[in-house]
Amino acid sequence: MPSLTPIPEIESQALKEKSPLKALELVRELLKEDSRSVAKRLLAKFERRLALSQKESQRLEKIWVYEREGQAKGFLRIAGVDEAGRGPLAGPVVAAAVILSPDGPLAGLDDSKKLTHARREELFPQIQQVAVSVGVGQASVQEIDKLNIYQAARLAMERAVGGLSPPPDYLLTDAMPLPKIFVPQKPIIHGDALSASIAAASIIAKVTRDRLMVELHQKYPVYGFENHKGYGTEEHVKALQEHGTCPEHRLSFRPVMETLAKKSAGGPFGYWKEKLSLAKSLAELQQVGVQIKRVALSHLSEKELGSLRELFRGKRSQWENPKP
Repeated sequence: MPSLTPIPEIESQALKEKSPLKALELVRELLKEDSRSVAKRLLAKFERRLALSQKESQRLEKIWVYEREGQAKGFLRIAGVDEAGRGPLAGPVVAAAVILSPDGPLAGLDDSKKLTHARREELFPQIQQVAVSVGVGQASVQEIDKLNIYQAARLAMERAVGGLSPPPDYLLTDAMPLPKIFVPQKPIIHGDALSASIAAASIIAKVTRDRLMVELHQKYPVYGFENHKGYGTEEHVKALQEHGTCPEHRLSFRPVMETLAKKSAGGPFGYWKEKLSLAKSLAELQQVGVQIKRVALSHLSEKELGSLRELFRGKRSQWENPKP
């Protein structure tokens, strides 16, 4: 009986092959006269490896459809755009724009929400390495409170696109159109799961924002930002109730406002009265008025609302009709 090549040696040789198909062919050739059970297990292992590779190739083909459509129309620099952080109670909203190579997507790209933290961290530098261009933008907590979260997310996306060099000639966005970006674009519902370019942008945005929240944890450790990244978890809400807000909390978000109002010595009415009284400009006064409409109405009586309206109008008239 001829001597048989040790199984670890065969596996080592096969793993050097970049192509799963060539690796399987090599294993089959080296094991064609090997009836050992361990040889059958190794063969099955490389057959599964090939099947998974083929399945991944098919998935990548599906999420390259919109990019291929853009290429067919003559576009050369197709950017996927997405954001992270619309839902949290604290921290900025971050957006990213990514122009991938026209040759096709990076293996493993997927909606960032479907990936583990470790996998996102692994793909983050790979995307930056293979992409034609990557742009990142953000909108601050102050801009979120002033504009509302939808408009702030759009602003962050516009800034991300503005950071691309070379600039894109076509955009694929995750549902949100960007009318201030004057290039052809296609908003795609659930685009982060359907477009490789948007998926890449979702990973860049998510990882960037998560890292920012870890940095904010160092400044404001009592809130646990490194754990929940600013989302309204039980831990976060409890910390809000115990410590109040920090400068990174979104005051226009209902759970934050309700917590602040309840902690105020004068209750919701006292809190909003003080906010209106301390407004230092017409813009700030109007912002407080919007916040009251969004989150305070259910916590105030008709009499209290009337008093706040009177205070609002009096303050507004000071700026609109200043004394000579």
